[in-house]
Amino acid sequence: MRSIVYIIISLISFGGVAQQVNSVDFLKGQVDITVDAKAKAVQGEVTYTFKILEPTKSIFIDAQKMTVAGVKLDGKNIDFEYDDKKITLLSNFKKDADHSITIGYTATPKKALYFVKDYEGNNQIWTQGQGKYTSNWLPSFDDMNEKVAFDLTINYTKGFEVVANGKLIKNEAVNDSIQRWHYDMQQPMSSYLLALAIGKYDKVVETSASGIPLEMYYYPTHKDKFEPTYRHTKRIFDFLEDEIGYAFPWQNYKQIPVKDFLYAGMENTGATIFSDAFVVDEIAYVDRNYINVNAHELAHQWFGDLVTETEGTHHWLQEGFATYYALLVEKEIFGEDYFLYKLYESAEQLTALSKTPNATPLLDPKASSLTFYQRGAWAIHALRNLIGNTNFKITVHNYLEKYKFKNATTDNFISIAEEVSGKDLSDYKMVWLENVTFPSQEALDILTKSSFIQKYLSLAQERTQPMAGKWKTLENALRFPTNDYLGQEAIYQLEGKTSPEAIALYDKGFATNNIFVRQAIANTLSRVPVELKEQYESLLQDSSYATIEPALYHLWSSFPEDRKKYLDATKEIIGFSDKNIRVLWLVLALSTEDYQTDKHQNFFNELSGYTSPKHHFSVRENAFAYLESLQAFSDPSLKDLIDGATHHNWRFRNSCRKILDKLLKNEKYKKKYVVLKNDLSKNQQDFLQKKLTP
Repeated sequence: MRSIVYIIISLISFGGVAQQVNSVDFLKGQVDITVDAKAKAVQGEVTYTFKILEPTKSIFIDAQKMTVAGVKLDGKNIDFEYDDKKITLLSNFKKDADHSITIGYTATPKKALYFVKDYEGNNQIWTQGQGKYTSNWLPSFDDMNEKVAFDLTINYTKGFEVVANGKLIKNEAVNDSIQRWHYDMQQPMSSYLLALAIGKYDKVVETSASGIPLEMYYYPTHKDKFEPTYRHTKRIFDFLEDEIGYAFPWQNYKQIPVKDFLYAGMENTGATIFSDAFVVDEIAYVDRNYINVNAHELAHQWFGDLVTETEGTHHWLQEGFATYYALLVEKEIFGEDYFLYKLYESAEQLTALSKTPNATPLLDPKASSLTFYQRGAWAIHALRNLIGNTNFKITVHNYLEKYKFKNATTDNFISIAEEVSGKDLSDYKMVWLENVTFPSQEALDILTKSSFIQKYLSLAQERTQPMAGKWKTLENALRFPTNDYLGQEAIYQLEGKTSPEAIALYDKGFATNNIFVRQAIANTLSRVPVELKEQYESLLQDSSYATIEPALYHLWSSFPEDRKKYLDATKEIIGFSDKNIRVLWLVLALSTEDYQTDKHQNFFNELSGYTSPKHHFSVRENAFAYLESLQAFSDPSLKDLIDGATHHNWRFRNSCRKILDKLLKNEKYKKKYVVLKNDLSKNQQDFLQKKLTP
C-alpha cells in the first residue's frame, strides 16, 4: 500500500513541476535578506515577478522547512498553503497576466547554506546549491528549468566581505554594526546557481582581454599564496573565451576560497566558490594546483550556467564540456603530452569501469562522476575528431547562441552538430552516448595518431617482460631530456626491485632531475638499498611535498640509525594545506625513542590539536588516522571525533564515523565517551547516544 501511495505522490509532484514551467514564467527575483551567524539563520523577503503562460489554478515556490511570515500577491495579503516543502497559492490565474509575489520568511537551513569558523576564528558563511537546493535558505525553484534574474541585497555585520552573484551596485551602512550589499544580475539563471560567501577577504581585480572584471579573493593571512593559487587566471579566461568562441555571458567573474567546502569547486553564476585546499604556495603548485578546477568551473559559466541541462539524463552537457575545456586549458599551459596522457589515463579508467556491474551509458541520469566527467569529455573529443575543428567550433557557438539563458537536451546539441557538419551522427550517438561499454578501440584509434602516445604504449607493453629483456628500453626512456610520462612509466616498471640492473636504472632516474620521475621513485621504492641511500636522501630537498612525504617515511623505515638526521632535515616543513608532512613528522618523532624525548608530550599535543575544528577537515582527517594507528586519543580528540562524525562534509564525516565505530568496540573508549558525553552539543549528544545504545 505504501508503494502505491508513494507512486501517486511522485506522479503528482512530477506533474506539478511540468505544469509549473509550462504555465508560469518567473522573470525577476528581488531578494533582501539578513544573515545571522549566531543563530545560523536567514531572515528577510523575496519578491518574484511572473507571467502566466497558460491558465492555472495554482502556483508554487519551493521552500524547505521555513517559517513563512506572510505572502502577498500584487501587494495584497493572500492565503497560502505551506507543507514545509512548497508555498502554494490558489487563485484563478489567467493567461498573459503579470503578477508579483512577496514572501517574508525565516530559515535555519541544515544544508545549502553553511556557517563555519575560519582559521582565525572569524565567521565564514557560504552556499552550495547544486544537489542541495537553494530552497533551504531562500524560497526559490528546485526545478533547474525555471530561470530567474536575481538581484541580491544582503545585510551582514560590518568588517566582512559579502560576495554574491552579479555586479555590486551599492555598499552602504545600515547602522553602526550592519552593512548592506546590493548585487545586480541582468540575465536569468537557475536557482541552484545562486551564491553568497561572507568572510574576511582581500581581493585582486584584473581585467580580461574582452573587458570582464576578474575578482580573485584571498585570506589576508594568505597574501603570499595569492600568486601561485591564481596563477594563469587571466590567461585561462582569455583562452576559454577565444576557444569556446562565445563571449562571456555575465557582468563579471569572481572566485572565492572557503573552508571545508563540499567539493573542489562550484560554478555559481559569475561566482565560483572553491575549496581553500587549492590555496597553495610555490612548492605545492607543482603537485596540487588550482589550474584544472579554475578552468573547469570557468567553463561551466557557458556549459551549465548559460545553457543548463533540462534533467540529469543530459548532465554530460555540463560536466563533460567543463572537463574537456579544462583539459584544453591544461594543454595550453602544460603541453600536448599532458593533454594526451590525461585522455589516455581516463580511457583506461573508463575501460575498467565498463567491465564492472556499475557501468552505465553516458545518458543514464544515475551514471557515475567518472562517466559524466571523463566519458563526457571523451565524447566531445571524439565528436571534434569526427566533424573537424571548424565544424565543432561553429556547433558549440550555435548551440550556446540558440539556447542561451535556457535549457537544452542531448538531442538539441546533436541536431545542431548534424546541421553544421552535414553528417548523420546516429552511429556516433549510439557508440559514445548510448552504449554501456566505453568504446576503447575508437578512443585508442584517436590517441595513436600521436607519436607520443605510440611511444608510451610501446613502453607500456614491456610491463610483462623480464628485466633482462627490457632493460635497454627502460634505460632509453630515462635518457635526457626525459619525458615526464615515459620516465615515470620506466620507474613504475621497476616495481621497487633492487637487483643490480634495477639499481642502475634507479640511478639514472635520480640523475634525470625530473621532478615527476623522482616522485615516482619516492612512491615506489619503499625499501631503500644502501647503494641508493645518498641519492634517495636528496629527495628530501625536492620542491615537491608529494615527494618529500613518502621519501621521509621510507628513509626513516630503511635506516633506523639515521632517523634523527632525517627528522632534523624536515622539522620545518609543513607540506600541503592538509599538513601532510608535518603530521607525518610528528608521528615519526613520537615513534623515535631517542629523539628529543623531552618534547614528546609537546609533539603529541600538537598532533592531537590538529583534530580541532579550527583546522581544515583534511588536516583533521590526517591527524585522526595517525592517532588511530597509535591508539592514542586524548579526551579533546575524542570529542573532536564526534564533531567530525556530525560534520557537514560527508566524506570527512564518513571517515570519522568509521574510526568512531572501531573505537566503540573497545571498552576503554566506550567508557570514556560515557563520561565525555555531557561536554558535547545537544546534536552531538544525540548522535553519540545512538551509537552507545545497543
